[in-house]
Amino acid sequence: MDRAVRESRLRRVGTCGVSLGGYYAPRASAFEKRIKACIGLSGPYSLGRMGTAPGTLSRSLSGTQPVSTIDEARRHGETLSLGDGVAKQIECPLLLVAGKQDRLIDWRIDEACSRGERAATVIAVEDGNHVVNNRPYRYRHQIADWMAEQLGGEVA
Repeated sequence: MDRAVRESRLRRVGTCGVSLGGYYAPRASAFEKRIKACIGLSGPYSLGRMGTAPGTLSRSLSGTQPVSTIDEARRHGETLSLGDGVAKQIECPLLLVAGKQDRLIDWRIDEACSRGERAATVIAVEDGNHVVNNRPYRYRHQIADWMAEQLGGEVA
């Protein structure tokens, strides 16, 4: 592949994360400046603020972190956050998508992030659950079009 093609492709790198990836995609965008557009779908602003379902946080962290109690999980989860200036470091366009009926991730955190620390476009699906899997037709075409527009692709 020649250099011009490689450089052209590098100018069109976007990321989209779902659920826990909806946290990691914006976080990666804060530190990796080659990312030109980012979508966070049902991702937590802070893992320490995750979920109303019992044990959600401890189950989420159990595969990657040595935690044994919900309090320990919350303390560790607070270290995994877009706060403390991390969200402010995101320079690329940011789209946050959430379901208002999500029991794992509070959609209002996306709204607060877009009002305070980092301006973002927010799609909050009124009757959407976690990852809005129960209403994909309400947002999937929008995120595809949004990403194509951000990266200079064609919107069909």
